[in-house]
This record gives sequence, structure tokens and C-alpha cells, in this order.
Amino acid sequence: MKGVVSIVVMIVIMQIGQILSVCKKDNSLSEDLLDMLCKCRKHGFTRKTLPAFTASLTTHKALAAGEVIKFDKIRLNTGNIYDPSTGIFTVPRDGLYLVSSSLMAVNGKHLHCHMWKNGQSNVGAFGTNWSQGTLNTVMNLTTGDKLTIRHDNASGEEVFGSHWSMFSAYLITE
Repeated sequence: MKGVVSIVVMIVIMQIGQILSVCKKDNSLSEDLLDMLCKCRKHGFTRKTLPAFTASLTTHKALAAGEVIKFDKIRLNTGNIYDPSTGIFTVPRDGLYLVSSSLMAVNGKHLHCHMWKNGQSNVGAFGTNWSQGTLNTVMNLTTGDKLTIRHDNASGEEVFGSHWSMFSAYLITE
């Protein structure tokens, strides 16, 4: 009987060590998250002030050469930084941003698009036959920079809507 009790005590001691190790990891993660929160607050960021937007396209559309795609359904627009009537994202303050777009081609069609910054082509995306072209880039942007998603091929290509095509950006850090 003493042998069984000794084994049980040893198992409990071993498990306590593992539990304490997990608790330290959880505590470390919590501390990291709190540090990040404090840094954000230090810079004046809150969920309500962090510049961010996401917009999607409600209907599919035949595109002209060089046409700016106007993502007309606003899903998020903190700071009113995206204008769906022009398709322009205007950078509200200097910083490092993540900019993303996914564009679905209509069946039987190709789709060539680029993200443009201040009138200059930057990053491209290509899709064909219901596939999506996706662009994701991290960029240093300056207050007043203007970004759009443009069709950059000859007319006759189509972008699929029904919220399968989208454009978004958010400030990572200043």
C-alpha cells in the first residue's frame, strides 16, 4: 500500500510542475497582451480611433481599361478613410499599414488589377474563371496618400461582386 501511495505522490508532484509551467506561459502571454495594449493606449489608439476600413463589391461589373473599382458596401470605416463613391482610401496619418484586396474574376474571363498609390502602380493581382487574385502588402504610408484598386487591362474583363471582391487597410503602428 505504501508503494502505491508513493507512486501517486510522485505523479502529483510531476503534474504540479507541468501545471506551473503552463501557468507561467499563460501569464507571459497575458503580460505580452497587456504590454501591447499599453503601447496602443500610449499612442492614443483605441478600437474606435485606429484607422481601418473594409469594403466589398455588391454586384459584378464589366470594367473599362484603367477603371477604379468602387467597393460600394462598407463593412468597417473607422475614421471615414475610404470613400465608396470614388474608391479612394485616403491615409489619415503616417504609419505602417496592411493593405489588402481580393478580386474574383467572372467565369470565362481574366481579371488584371493593381493597387495604385498616388497615381503609381504598386502591387498586382490576377484572377481567371472564378478564381481570386489577392494582394497583401505592408506599406509605410504618409498622411494624404491616396490608394485605389484599378483594372489595368483592356476593357472586356469583369470583376465578380456578391461580396467576393473586397478592399481593406488598417494602421499597424505609427
